[in-house]
Amino acid sequence: MLAPETVRVAVFIDWQNVYKTARRAFNLERMPVARGNFSPYRLSLLLAAANGRGAAGKLVRVEVHRGVPAQNHDPVGYAANRRQVAAWEAESPGLVIPKLRPLRYRNGPAEPPVEKGVDVALAVGAIEAMLTGRCDVVVVFSHDTDLLPVPEAIARLTGPDHVELASWASGPFKQSLRPKAQVTHHPITQRVFEAVETPINYARRPAG
Repeated sequence: MLAPETVRVAVFIDWQNVYKTARRAFNLERMPVARGNFSPYRLSLLLAAANGRGAAGKLVRVEVHRGVPAQNHDPVGYAANRRQVAAWEAESPGLVIPKLRPLRYRNGPAEPPVEKGVDVALAVGAIEAMLTGRCDVVVVFSHDTDLLPVPEAIARLTGPDHVELASWASGPFKQSLRPKAQVTHHPITQRVFEAVETPINYARRPAG
């Protein structure tokens, strides 16, 4: 454990991965698309206080990594993305930092686009935050095994007390990253998810 004085915590969220996984973990896949959305800021506050830190855990950065639709290919998706990003930033301006990368359209709008470079950007951001002294603890929230080198690298370079992992957990669903190093893992239950959920369909224009 780190010393009991203030511990600066930075949280890195692999958005599309955790959104889709929340729908699967909590049986929301047949529910409207708004179900699975949550507040990165409120969840990160809980993670900052976790692992026995309590009030000593100071949230200093929340990076939300995701792909953004092209406005010319998907104007509705693009507008929804912008509204959601604005809502995230409004909760804590300057602390919640969306990191957006354009989706790749392989064969035009007829084929679903894919994220490209999101996991690499998250990996670079997390390692850079630790090595440049922006934080004392990095928390990586993802179920994507492509990100496994991140906690392993941080644990190897700075020690396992400086990196933690988070993932949804519900009943038999316990999919998570499993690094070789012994790092703290935060299983986020359905009760916690429901406390931070924001079931808003950002594709709809707000009334008024």
